[in-house]
Amino acid sequence: MKILGIIGRTDSPLAQDGAAALIIDNKIHYAIEQERLSRKRYALGQGAPDAASACLQHTGQQLSDIDYIAYGWLPDLKTGIKISDDISISDELTHVLLPPGQFGYTEPPMVYCVRHHYAHAAATYYTSGFDSAAVLVIDGRGEGESISLYHAKGNKIELLESYPILYSLGAFYTAAGIQAGLGGSSGPGKLMGLAPFGQRRQAIDFSFDPDTGHFTLPPSIQKATDEFPNPLQGSDIERFWRNYFERHFYPYSSQSKEASAAYDTAHYFDLAASVQYTFERICLGLAARVKKLTGEQDLVLGGGCALNCSMNAQMSRQNIFENIYVFPAANDAGCSIGAALALSFALKPEAPLPPRLAAPDFGRAYTVEEITLALLNYGFVPQQLSSTELVDRVASDLEKGKIVAWFRGKDELGPRALGRRSFMANPTQRETLGRLNNIKGREMWRPLAPSILEEQAETVLEGTMERGLHRYMLGVSTIRAEWRKKVPAVVHIDFTCRPHFVQKEQDGLYWEAIHAFYQKTGIPLVCNTSLNVAGQPIVHQPEEVLEVFSTQDDVQTLVLGDFYLTKDSSSIHKYAVPVPKSTP
Repeated sequence: MKILGIIGRTDSPLAQDGAAALIIDNKIHYAIEQERLSRKRYALGQGAPDAASACLQHTGQQLSDIDYIAYGWLPDLKTGIKISDDISISDELTHVLLPPGQFGYTEPPMVYCVRHHYAHAAATYYTSGFDSAAVLVIDGRGEGESISLYHAKGNKIELLESYPILYSLGAFYTAAGIQAGLGGSSGPGKLMGLAPFGQRRQAIDFSFDPDTGHFTLPPSIQKATDEFPNPLQGSDIERFWRNYFERHFYPYSSQSKEASAAYDTAHYFDLAASVQYTFERICLGLAARVKKLTGEQDLVLGGGCALNCSMNAQMSRQNIFENIYVFPAANDAGCSIGAALALSFALKPEAPLPPRLAAPDFGRAYTVEEITLALLNYGFVPQQLSSTELVDRVASDLEKGKIVAWFRGKDELGPRALGRRSFMANPTQRETLGRLNNIKGREMWRPLAPSILEEQAETVLEGTMERGLHRYMLGVSTIRAEWRKKVPAVVHIDFTCRPHFVQKEQDGLYWEAIHAFYQKTGIPLVCNTSLNVAGQPIVHQPEEVLEVFSTQDDVQTLVLGDFYLTKDSSSIHKYAVPVPKSTP
C-alpha cells in the first residue's frame, strides 16, 4: 500500500514547513521538506509540490501509482466524505496540494484529509517503538485546537481532551519571540536559547490545573478575547500576548509595532526567562493531566512546542513518566509522515507497529558520479583515499581547530542536524562558538550542541540520559563540572548543553570520525550545528555545500559523500578524494 503524505498548501501565504513523504506498507521510503528544494527558509506559502514530486521521482513512481494521498489537515469541506472523526475524503484541495500542471492529471485524485493534531500524534507514536503511550500534542494551532491529549494503545490513538486556540502555547511563545525582536518563524528557537541569560523577575498569570483541566489567562487577555467580535485566530492570540508583554515587561512600549528594534536583545533576557518558566510549568501540568487520564508509563510528544529542548528536559527530570520520546520532525513537516501513517493504520489496523526510529534520514543521498560532476564543475580533481585515512584526516583537522562541513548520506527531516548535514568543530576552543555563529550569521549568544559518543555520554553529562530525546538533540543535559573547562564551546550560560547521542551502528563514519578525535584528544564529542548559512535552509545538493566551502574562508575541510577536501591558510587545495562505500 503506497501512501503519499503531504503538509502545507500553496494558497495560504502564512503556511510554513511544507513537506511530503512516501510510505509503503507502513515503512517510510522517502520524505523531504519543501524548503530544501525551493531554498526558501520555512517555505512560507509554498505548500509542498516539489517535495511531493521528489518523493515520486526518487522511488520511480507516478502519481497514478499511488494508492492514497493523505493531507495533514482537516479543513471544512463542502464535499467531504467522513470516514472517521479524524479523516475525511475529498478532491476539493487536490489542485492546491498537487498542481495539475506539475502532476499531469485531468481528474483530480481524492485526498484523505487527516486532522492536524492526529497527524502529529501518529508521527510521534508510530515511530516511538512503544506498544502503548500517553500522547501530548502542543503547537500553535490545529483546525480549532492548540493542545490535544491522546491515549495510544496498540494501533489505536484515542482523543481524550483538547483545548482551543485561546490557550495556544505556541502563540504565547511566538509572541514573546517577536516582542524580543527575534522574529516569528525563527523566534521560538532563539528565545529558548536566550532564556538562561535572564531571571524570572515577573510572574505571568497564565496557568493550567492538571486536576481540573482548566486554564487561567491574565485578566486583560481574558477580557480581550471575551469582547472579540470574530472567531479567534492564532494571529489574534499572538497580538493579545504582545500587547500584554508591552504593558507588563520592561522595556515597556506601546507606541510602535517596531519598538522592539529600538532595544538591544539583552533587554529581553528576563522576558525570555519568565516566558520559558511559564511555558514549562504549563507543559508539566499537561503531562500530569495526560498521565492521570491514561495511567501510561511512557509519553510521546508532538507539535512544534515539542522542539523546546528545555521543556522536554524538565519533563524528564520530573519523572512523571518512565520514558519520553519526541519525533525529530515534531514541527509541521512531520505531519507529512504522520498523515500517511495515520491513514495507513486506519485502513489496516491489524498491521504490526514499527520499531523505534533509528534516525530521520529519509531524503536523498548522492552517487559518486553526481558528486564527482559537482566537484569538477567547481574545479576540484578527484583522488582516492581509504575510509580509515578519511576519518583520521578529519579527526586531525578537528584537533587542529579546523571547521569541517560534513555532508554524507541522506537528508534528515526536521530542523536538527544529526550527522548527515552538519558543521563539525573542536569543542575545546571557546572561540569555536563565535567562528561557527559568524559563518552561519547567528547571534553570538546562541549556543552550539555537542555530538557525543553515546557510550561516553555519562562521562561528560549528568542527570537522566533520556535517549528518546538525546538521540535526536531534543533535550538538555548539564555538563559535569570537571568537563566545563575542557569543552567550553558547547557549555551554555547555565552549564547545560543540547546533546546529540551518536551511535556506531546507525551513524557510521560520523561516529568513526568522532571516535578518532576522541582517541587523539580524550574528548568524546565535537561541536555540531546544521550545515547552512544565514537565511538559507540546510543544504540539500552537493553544489550548495560546495558553494559554502568555496565562499566561507573559515570552513576549512569538507567531507562530501565519499570525498574529502581541505584548504590551507591561503587557498583551497584543488583535490578531492573518494573513499570506499560504508554505512552512511
